[in-house]
Amino acid sequence: MKTIFNPGINRNDLLNLISKGQEVIELLKSIISIEDLQNVTFANLLPAAESRLTPEALLILEKKVSQLKVAFENDSTILIKLPGKLAVEYSCRQMGFRSQETKTWKILMEILSSAPHTFNFGIAYFYPDGSKKYRQKSKEYDAGWKLFDELNKKLLTFFNREFNWTFPEGYKLYKNAVTGSDGEKCFKFFVEPPSSQTATPALSSKGEAVSLNEIEKRFLSFDENKLVKEIRTLNDDFSVDSWVHNDPPEYLIAALNVGKNKFGWADEKVREIILY
Repeated sequence: MKTIFNPGINRNDLLNLISKGQEVIELLKSIISIEDLQNVTFANLLPAAESRLTPEALLILEKKVSQLKVAFENDSTILIKLPGKLAVEYSCRQMGFRSQETKTWKILMEILSSAPHTFNFGIAYFYPDGSKKYRQKSKEYDAGWKLFDELNKKLLTFFNREFNWTFPEGYKLYKNAVTGSDGEKCFKFFVEPPSSQTATPALSSKGEAVSLNEIEKRFLSFDENKLVKEIRTLNDDFSVDSWVHNDPPEYLIAALNVGKNKFGWADEKVREIILY
């Protein structure tokens, strides 16, 4: 076999480099096996300390996530606000998305820009013969779940990098929506409505456009007991007759948002109020 050698490279230097490379390979083999590399997942890439959290640390994490405010700015940027700090604008690329045309970014924009900011994976099973005896898993459901799982991972990576937040293995940034139908999900962080120029407004009893920010002002002066009574009244009205008080569902959502932000209601408290 003919040896090809670049006269610009010192032969001894090249041999030394190859020798050192082999030493590094042997060292790596002694540290981690090929089988270990094949078992690497997103979760076990995290240090052991990050894959497990104490109950107290988890409560602190949940509180930090719930106090985070995220808002749609435009098709390529969002606003993120930490408690006591000014909102910061982040582009899709700054958040780790390849472009604003990716499916994960588009679905995030869709959720942030449209009230009530909920989503679902679709129907999990269907019955081809109509008898409900034999069921099949829905491909659309699997695709939806995978899409939101990828979105969840991207957001976890961003929050970890940007805010140095530690997340346990399998942590989800979304939960079951309290006011939604079966299967509806919502983010654990607070989604602020977009600006009045881009938001879809609610309508008052007189047919006038009202932003969600304006709706929330209606409840800001309420004490906790009065707000609970108002939420239960609204919830009862929507359950029996959606137009008893001529108020659309956004009023119930706005009242719940005020309770979470003003009185620090957790999901359990909201569920208790709604299902009293």
